[in-house]
Amino acid sequence: MKVSKALSDRGWKDVTSDNKVKDNGLQKALEKLAKVADDAHDEAAKALSEVTKLAQALKKDRAVAAMAEVVKYLGSMIDAADAAAKLVEKDQAAQEKKQKAQAAADAKKKKKDEEEDAAAEDEEDGEDDETSELLTTKFKPLLKLVQKGDKLYTLVAKSGKKVVIMLSRKPIPPARRRILSEALGGGSTKYYPGTCSLEAGVVTFHLSAEVAGLTKLVKLALLEQSGIRVNKVVCRGEDGEDNEDD
Repeated sequence: MKVSKALSDRGWKDVTSDNKVKDNGLQKALEKLAKVADDAHDEAAKALSEVTKLAQALKKDRAVAAMAEVVKYLGSMIDAADAAAKLVEKDQAAQEKKQKAQAAADAKKKKKDEEEDAAAEDEEDGEDDETSELLTTKFKPLLKLVQKGDKLYTLVAKSGKKVVIMLSRKPIPPARRRILSEALGGGSTKYYPGTCSLEAGVVTFHLSAEVAGLTKLVKLALLEQSGIRVNKVVCRGEDGEDNEDD
């Protein structure tokens, strides 16, 4: 750890050499202190305590007591060790507070992830559920699973310029198309079955159909159905990749 001049092992070595002081182990204690890592608070506190103990003992030595220069130096060393110990204690408290805050944040995130996974499980368990919730409240946690790296089945439906999307852990049965059609308001509807996954940070739809012009509509549908703005989306189909920037 970084130490003040008064706690320098080299400085004390010069003092003992100039004044013919018989060292009582203080030199080694100072050398050990200098090697302590800045974040090793317990080790630093122990090393500083040892330095203080040895410096106080040496200061009381009859031979040393007669050396004004050495006594003064030892006094400065003890004061510096006390000040350093207070700083170590303060830094340790700050680090522990930071670690507790991080642990609390991690626990909160874990709980949120578990709740989202549970919501996704509810979607999977409710396979017979034929309600519009599959496109709204049950859609959002599934989209988050994709963003975390899961690969899900998808069914995209398009009518005119409007698109709705369904996601599922299991293959989506044809009967579910009715929900998509109703969400689009009926009329002529084209369906795009496939999978949805995260590839190089991009939410990617692999669809069994031609996908030209579909990416922008899919991106808008993701936002409308989940409230999540997905910035990077791409659709890949029988006609290649549809890039919204093209």
